[in-house]
Amino acid sequence: MKMKLFAYCLLSTVYCFLHSCKEVGPDINLHGNQNVISDTTYIESPVANAEVKNVVIEEFTGVRCPNCPQGHVLIANIKAANPNRIVAVSLHPQNSLGHPYSFSAQDFQNSKAQAMFDYLVQIGLEPAAGIDRKLFAGESYVLLDKTFWTNYTALQLTQTTPVNITLSKTYDSTNHELTVIAELHYTQNVTEENKLTLLLTESNVISAQLNGSVIDTFYSHNDVLRDFITDVQGDAITQTREAGRVVRKVYKKILDAAWKPEKVKIVALVHEYQNSKAVYQGKEIDVQ
Repeated sequence: MKMKLFAYCLLSTVYCFLHSCKEVGPDINLHGNQNVISDTTYIESPVANAEVKNVVIEEFTGVRCPNCPQGHVLIANIKAANPNRIVAVSLHPQNSLGHPYSFSAQDFQNSKAQAMFDYLVQIGLEPAAGIDRKLFAGESYVLLDKTFWTNYTALQLTQTTPVNITLSKTYDSTNHELTVIAELHYTQNVTEENKLTLLLTESNVISAQLNGSVIDTFYSHNDVLRDFITDVQGDAITQTREAGRVVRKVYKKILDAAWKPEKVKIVALVHEYQNSKAVYQGKEIDVQ
């Protein structure tokens, strides 16, 4: 019996040695985030080719902001001019410009949007937007007036990214449970500390918006931040970030029953968070 057990173990070891092609880490529970299911890693060979960089535009807006619809139109135009290259998020912080009207169909104000507004350093005006959360040369703030959005987006579109993002999901419409798999494929060595941020946006949401001096009660709001799946400032990438490193994170999230899943997108960002807040890459996919 002992000889048979020894032979089985020996054969199993040889099989694993001959057939293993990647280093897979154990499932790790990311303490503090109840949405996380697993966090695994391996080294891939050959190293993946770098994908085209997308630009992330995080716009801070409000339903009582008379100039904000100009920002919405500008972002729509930037997206139309650069198909599938722009990831937009519209955040409604908790301030006087975001307070809903008594007849508003929805309240878009969000404490997590406010937390992000504070994190990126507000400049006291709306609309304001971060372009890849980058502090551009000569600027004092990450959040910028709309006059800068087009030129800085064009500049960022010429940049490269050291990490590819692959997103996949399953959605159970019976219980509104969403499972998201985010894979980060590093194509270069990265020394800066990184985080992954996952969030949900909804588009074509009809509710009141001040547009100039007129309140449009049937205004269509797009890319509205609904919630974060990760921590607001992201979940840390704890693994080493050398070329060939793949980090695979799995999350589950229950969607609010009031949201229309066919209008909801999953947004993923990989970004720095210590010496800068710069976003390396952004991706989005539909929930349905």
